[in-house]
Amino acid sequence: MRTMARKETSPNIQHGGDDDQSWLYPKYISNLKIFICPSTQNFIRTTNFIRRIPGDDPVLKDLTEFAFDKKSPGTSYEILGWWGNSSGLDGPDAQKTLSNVQSWVYQYPSSFSFAAGYKGTGASPSQAWLFMDGDDGEQGTRNNIPDPIDHHGADGGGVSFCDGHVEFVSSRPTSNYILRLYLGADSDP
Repeated sequence: MRTMARKETSPNIQHGGDDDQSWLYPKYISNLKIFICPSTQNFIRTTNFIRRIPGDDPVLKDLTEFAFDKKSPGTSYEILGWWGNSSGLDGPDAQKTLSNVQSWVYQYPSSFSFAAGYKGTGASPSQAWLFMDGDDGEQGTRNNIPDPIDHHGADGGGVSFCDGHVEFVSSRPTSNYILRLYLGADSDP
């Protein structure tokens, strides 16, 4: 988020489900390997361009969405650039900004008892998630909760936070991962 200081919000993220990372390349990230989790076989094709908006410069298509599985083209990560908006239920829905990751108050009434007590408390950049291992709940699995078919299996997932640090968030027990996701996005999975 430090590189976004002049614009206040994450560029080109239109809604909570938008995982387009093409705006990062090559201006902020010049090495395409950064978009790939080493535990996958995902790849970015350097010859497959699209125009997201007519008249705009072409971008690499594989940077506009995360890969369907561990062997497909596309990025390995999805963006959590919004508060709320994961569960599809009523709750907060606001783009993360430099200001609100420092002042956000949790609003979503979590359905998980171990997260429910955080409603009304303050978030922080060290808790707010910006990127996470891609997980779309495909093939009968749970969305945004590590499963055996995900990048690191059911053990957890890689997360980058708005303060700039990156860590592996364990899903042992699963409640740990769900709580950390709630604190990172103000939403249930």
